[in-house]
Amino acid sequence: MKSHPLAALDRTVNIAQLVSLIGGLWWLGSEVGRRDFQLSSTVGRVDELASIVQDLAKAQIANATADAGATKELDALRGRIERLENQRRE
Repeated sequence: MKSHPLAALDRTVNIAQLVSLIGGLWWLGSEVGRRDFQLSSTVGRVDELASIVQDLAKAQIANATADAGATKELDALRGRIERLENQRRE
């Protein structure tokens, strides 16, 4: 029995479609994996930045508190100096 001339072409086209489909699925899988890696890497960096921001906020609060304490001490010293100057003038 002689095969139809288009049957060989059909078979070749089907094999080409199968190879293209397998290649497309492989490419899609690799892209999804790459995106997952990028996303997890970015999440790690965002977590690190959040930690840094939290530490900076704590440091700023501590600095502001220290400044307030220093201001109180300077005001107390200024008051003592003014009292001493007033006593010296009298």
